[in-house]
Amino acid sequence: MSIVSKRLKSISFILFLVLSFSSCTKMKVEKLNKKGMELFEKKKYKAANQVFSEILSLDKDFLPAYFNRAIANSFLKKNAKAIKDLSHLIKVQGYAEEAVLNRAIIYENMGKYQEAIKDYDRILEVNPHHLKAIHYKGISLYYTGDFNAAIAEYNKAIKNGLDVSGVYYNKGVALDCLNKYKLAIENYSKAIKIDKKFKKAIYARGVAYYNIKDLRLAKANLEYAKKLGHPKAESILKKMK
Repeated sequence: MSIVSKRLKSISFILFLVLSFSSCTKMKVEKLNKKGMELFEKKKYKAANQVFSEILSLDKDFLPAYFNRAIANSFLKKNAKAIKDLSHLIKVQGYAEEAVLNRAIIYENMGKYQEAIKDYDRILEVNPHHLKAIHYKGISLYYTGDFNAAIAEYNKAIKNGLDVSGVYYNKGVALDCLNKYKLAIENYSKAIKIDKKFKKAIYARGVAYYNIKDLRLAKANLEYAKKLGHPKAESILKKMK
């Protein structure tokens, strides 16, 4: 069962700092930064990356370029380079929530779950109610195989007010791994109530019904998941014939 994707949905570009060099260079850097952000918005990540690198060749202390280049590199799947830029930014600037959060997400993409958890914990030390950090920490814990700890984080996120389809789906997946199929079904149903065409949750609920031998509801869910385009639904349906 796969975890819901939640990668880097919105990018908060860090804009202009007070610069300590000539006004001509300052103007050039500001112009390049604007150009880089425009390229990024157009999803031209490679070109944006080059622009942010050009900025840093002019001024290695222009911190926003490290952040922006890191995010561009993450979309280019150059995760090690992204981590390097974010780590430099955090080292120089100290705690910066967006930098730490994005580094945690990239660590998770790299399969470095313990490093991701450390960064999520760093955020939660400052803000214990940070919903994304709580939820995403649960996902990293899931990938380490600690399903109970993952569920505890999902519950904490829900208790603190996170009411989105993804958190209920992810909790359902972890419950599935513990063979707690009825509880998994309850959470998939909550996810589907929020997003009626959430095909991953509909498919997963169908499989969970199949596992508790409720073939009627299993078939109904899997047929709908197939209709919505889930690639695995048909193979499970064939097993039921």
